[in-house]
Amino acid sequence: MEIKVLVAYASKHGMTAEIANKIGETLKQSGLKVDVLPIKRVKKLETYSAAVLGSAVYIAMWRKDMVKFLQKNEKLLSELPVWIFSSGPVGEGDVVELSQGWRFPEALRPLVESIKPRETAIFRGAIDIKKMGFLEKWVLKNVKAPTGDFRDWESIEKWATGIAEALKK
Repeated sequence: MEIKVLVAYASKHGMTAEIANKIGETLKQSGLKVDVLPIKRVKKLETYSAAVLGSAVYIAMWRKDMVKFLQKNEKLLSELPVWIFSSGPVGEGDVVELSQGWRFPEALRPLVESIKPRETAIFRGAIDIKKMGFLEKWVLKNVKAPTGDFRDWESIEKWATGIAEALKK
């Protein structure tokens, strides 16, 4: 049986999309059939054997299009092997410390627990000041958030390899 994996993401400035593409690339290198799509372009979950879903995080919240997708597809997702990731904290250091143990928005806990993901992960993100609007720049300045690319590609690839191994068992 062919394993077909959906890697879908909600990204505002493209940084989470790049993480999703890396995950998709790693899964493909493991011999899996993979579609990497923005969450808004996902039409039919029924054609997939598994899903990896990721959202950018802004002020401890996921993108609205990801939340709507999870709500709309909760039942079907609960019947699939699902992995969920968040992308957002910036800065040097341990991502769990940076996020203070946060994995997803607390208000979504019942929804995420209903879906029963095999694993949730959080990856450090990136901030490209050139892609931001005035309000975002103002918030960054006031919270004194570091800018730059803090993504750990090795840990992202390792996580995706673990997904591939689990699916091939």
